[in-house]
Amino acid sequence: MEVKFQDRSMKPWVSPRPDPVVGTQGGLKVERGRLSLAPLGSEGRVESPNGSNASAVLGLVVGRFKRRTAYRVSSFDGVVRLVAVLLHRVAMSSRGSVVYVNGRKLARYLGLSGVVHPIDLSAIYSLMEKLGFEVVRTSRGVTAVISMDKPVMKEVKAAKSIDEVIMTVKKYLGE
Repeated sequence: MEVKFQDRSMKPWVSPRPDPVVGTQGGLKVERGRLSLAPLGSEGRVESPNGSNASAVLGLVVGRFKRRTAYRVSSFDGVVRLVAVLLHRVAMSSRGSVVYVNGRKLARYLGLSGVVHPIDLSAIYSLMEKLGFEVVRTSRGVTAVISMDKPVMKEVKAAKSIDEVIMTVKKYLGE
């Protein structure tokens, strides 16, 4: 067997044309080192454990914000649904009496692969303030303090489905 060594003076081959950009008519998205044939818009979608699309279930629209994948909420009902899902997941996974949720933790609880747009984050935080949770401004941004002792959290923990949680949130909002 003959071993060939690569000449270090040669530069690696570089394509003369740039990679296609997401959103162009090419229909391709850029991945590290290769092109994917996935359709546009699939980059921000996350499959939930039951096989459905998390962004479609939550009523989120995938967009770009500061060169990142950012999620936008399509309507106020979408914000209510998002907060209900967030409270349900916090209630089911929490082991303590207080949970601190900032923008990154919110995206992680919801199973998103990007961030939530700042305008929509402010709507989420204001809705959580209306539900009685404390929203604190820190040096790193805004954090919601979710206390498990609140009556809304006790009802969320006892709920059997997401639809019951949404009805509970709407009840506490006065809708």
